[in-house]
Amino acid sequence: MINSSIYRGVRGWKKPIHISKSIAAKTYLKALRNIDIIAITGSVGKTLTQNAISAVLSQKYKVAVGDENLDPTFRIPQTISKMAPWTQKVVLEYGIEHPGDMDHYLNIAKPKISVLTHVAPTHLKYFGSVHGVFDEKSKLVSALPKNGFAVLNADDPLVAKMANLTVAKILWFGKKAKEGVKISHFTQSPKGSKFRLHFQGQKASVGWKVIGEHQLTSAYAAATVGIASGLTLKQIAKGLSLVKPPIHRLNVIINSKFTILDDTYNSSPLAVQESLKTLIAFGKNKPKIAILGEMRDQGEHSQTVHFKIGQIIGKSNLSGLFTIGEVAKIISDSAKKNGFKGTTRNFQNTKIAMPYIKKSLKKNAIVLVKGSRHEHLERLVDGLLGKSTSLTCYHCGLLE
Repeated sequence: MINSSIYRGVRGWKKPIHISKSIAAKTYLKALRNIDIIAITGSVGKTLTQNAISAVLSQKYKVAVGDENLDPTFRIPQTISKMAPWTQKVVLEYGIEHPGDMDHYLNIAKPKISVLTHVAPTHLKYFGSVHGVFDEKSKLVSALPKNGFAVLNADDPLVAKMANLTVAKILWFGKKAKEGVKISHFTQSPKGSKFRLHFQGQKASVGWKVIGEHQLTSAYAAATVGIASGLTLKQIAKGLSLVKPPIHRLNVIINSKFTILDDTYNSSPLAVQESLKTLIAFGKNKPKIAILGEMRDQGEHSQTVHFKIGQIIGKSNLSGLFTIGEVAKIISDSAKKNGFKGTTRNFQNTKIAMPYIKKSLKKNAIVLVKGSRHEHLERLVDGLLGKSTSLTCYHCGLLE
């Protein structure tokens, strides 16, 4: 039975269409007996992990993967329905926002391999606490068959607890994983990253078009899935070298005046912390600016999580902090209370913020822009690059 409540953001007359698509995808998948479903979930890093696994497995198999910018509610049925009959592996992102979402996805497609990146406080407005997030995401591990694989992040304590919830074989990845793939010699620049893979005495170098040391979680996960699927380390390294960062997820944009880290696709407490670490690690002796919008769906925890981000910034060496919107003002107020010595200013919206930020940016500055999806801070990125800031959002309508 398809759970129609998952289409809560869809206009009423469209719901039967999407329900029909889900039923059709489920039926088609049952007819394809020789296909492995690789499912990914986590509070951060899902889409990059999806793309990395797809790139790795494509070195040996016929792989299907979905549109990275389409919500999983629609992406999963669409990806399945568009698969060629000879597809061997399909990589799907099981993103959740409400209790029951995972049940809906599992009703359509139960995986052979489940990959868990992180469990962190996201969508707390609906889940109540990080434990609610854990309960929902862990369903992806519990649903695995005995001949399946649970690919778990050993560096995340909550993910590690999921090992007790499955009959499948456990494959650990990450720095704390005792066996499996290891990563060393990580370096990064605005052009990307480099690192070395190690497995059972073998070595292979990777030129990774992705920045942020925290994003190695996706490389670890993809390499582990690759080993489980019978690929060589050289094949895995080649696949990882082809991966590009998903749009608006820590994309590096360089022009003659400044460098932008465009991380505007979405935002949550853990994601903001990791993006700030990347900003701080970049460019010695260069001005570093954070432009942050609200982290939505935090419910009664909103005040606390925004205040904590301000505490982190207060202890940093950033040159400036600009926040957009009333809720994000908590971040800048907190930063000042916690000793931040850089420039701080809050703006009601991006339209007001744009001219001030443009004038204040110093040459060679590195600018991080991050906020939740419906904050639409990608408009600020476009404005800084001299492009039109106009866009049409399904939920928000026309934004100038």
